[in-house]
Amino acid sequence: MADHYNLYPLKHFAATVADCMDFKLPETYAEPISWVSRILKEKSGGSADRAVLYHADAVGQYIWQKYTSLFAPVYKYTNMAVPFLSTVESVTPVAHASMYTGVDPEVHGICTYVRPQLTCDTLYDQFIKAGKRVAIVAQEDSTFVHIFKGRDLDMFEMKTSLDTQEKAMELIAMDCYDLISIHVFNYDSAAHSYGPESKQALNALSGEAEGFARIAEAVKESYKNHRTLLTYSPDHGQHLTEGGNGSHGSKMIEDMNVLYFFGMFN
Repeated sequence: MADHYNLYPLKHFAATVADCMDFKLPETYAEPISWVSRILKEKSGGSADRAVLYHADAVGQYIWQKYTSLFAPVYKYTNMAVPFLSTVESVTPVAHASMYTGVDPEVHGICTYVRPQLTCDTLYDQFIKAGKRVAIVAQEDSTFVHIFKGRDLDMFEMKTSLDTQEKAMELIAMDCYDLISIHVFNYDSAAHSYGPESKQALNALSGEAEGFARIAEAVKESYKNHRTLLTYSPDHGQHLTEGGNGSHGSKMIEDMNVLYFFGMFN
């Protein structure tokens, strides 16, 4: 297992997504990882005009290192994997706020597991100002539902991971959204209850990876007239406790290091 922290903090995610779409964000956002967007655009023949961002909760990089084959459905539809570093605390509200605001927790204001409505600027706000249509599809009581509410976007709160995947595919088939964010957390829930490497957790991980592939197939079918950026982008990892359960929120490598997958195709 790696004994060092990954290089790129999550705050670089928003600008990297925007750069893949040749969309300029304010200077308040952390700069894009320009080599990522450059390679993706070179491989696909241009910039994206659609983005589908898939967030599988609590999948640490060490899980990918130990159970690589479970990510085969993700590899099939992506071009590269980039190591990212989660936030302190390494919990969902802090991490996702940093991903979509492009700033550190001390700036956006969510530093622990609390879920207030964000009042600072987000990637969603920038898209909306530009006249683009945005949708969030997330499992019931997702952090996305809480911290990104109050914006002129379409929010869909679904009961299960499967429902979330199905709704995302339905929206993709409508071919009217410029940006769709998807949040599922079956793996996170199972890992908390049974441990990050338990049979239950790994089955959930596999199901979420297969769900990503189904969504990618929907993109290929319905977005034929678009070039689409597709990401698999976890918020943090999870470590095993002495009691056999999973936990996160620490500065442990298992909680902090995550791996993002990027793909772009038309």
